[in-house]
Amino acid sequence: MDDQVKNILKTSYLNQNEAKNQFQQMGFIYDKDLSTNESKVFVDKRGNPNIVFRGTVPRRTSDLVSDLSILTGLEGVNPRFKESKDLTKEVERKYQKPANVYGDSLGGTLAERSGASGKIITHNKGTGFFDIGKTIPKNQTDYRNTNDVVSLLSLTQNHLYNNLVQKKTGKSELDILGNHQIL
Repeated sequence: MDDQVKNILKTSYLNQNEAKNQFQQMGFIYDKDLSTNESKVFVDKRGNPNIVFRGTVPRRTSDLVSDLSILTGLEGVNPRFKESKDLTKEVERKYQKPANVYGDSLGGTLAERSGASGKIITHNKGTGFFDIGKTIPKNQTDYRNTNDVVSLLSLTQNHLYNNLVQKKTGKSELDILGNHQIL
């Protein structure tokens, strides 16, 4: 994963003003009208729209409920998943181009399920029992830290296009938080 993708993923966790400044430093235009604290919309130098979905913030009950919906296959009734799909449609309608989507952890699963027609980049995406055996589309690349437990079941998915990239973290297998970080 290149440094720009890492920075995009890390920026998803920032508040609106910090995210706007960070995206401007990276040479992007921040769409403050469509962005929220959970999802940031930005446009690259070629005018392509992009969305980055934030992962779980500890102690946010709604995020923990979203995490549980992944594990149990109930994303279809979870508001955050509906919002990500609606936002993706709105962005693609506004810019009249396919949106590229990014996400870390819960955000990676939101990106995967957003319905985006551009590139889909996930990092340590949350996977549940209903994701076992799923075929990952050609336009999606999944990045995964080798000892990450949140994305463990992604190893059971079909990556027919060599679109699973694993990275060793150098951390102990028991370091659950360390192995789940954006490195």
